[in-house]
Amino acid sequence: MQTGISTINISAIKGLTENIVRLVGPLRIILFGSTARAESHAGSDVDLLVVMPEGAHRRHTAQFLYREIRGAGVPFDLIVAVPSDLERDKDNSGLIYKTILDEGREIYARSET
Repeated sequence: MQTGISTINISAIKGLTENIVRLVGPLRIILFGSTARAESHAGSDVDLLVVMPEGAHRRHTAQFLYREIRGAGVPFDLIVAVPSDLERDKDNSGLIYKTILDEGREIYARSET
């Protein structure tokens, strides 16, 4: 985890990330928004892009995570995508993926073993 991310509790972000990895085994998790830009404040949430393998159901995965993760220590919002979403829309400035890929910070990547 990179230091200086924001004023949000880094251990809460780490715990949230560990829960997501344990529950759904994503390919990547990217922190974005005010927390990634080190502009968060006491009322800020943590915005995460959860990249799942191709074929994963985005909405069901997000609903499952919201249901299962309790007591994260920080409010959070999730966007679930698959690699083809990112590849297809990475240059579309009208969609959030471009901003996330340009400004976000990867906080988890599945190791290639």
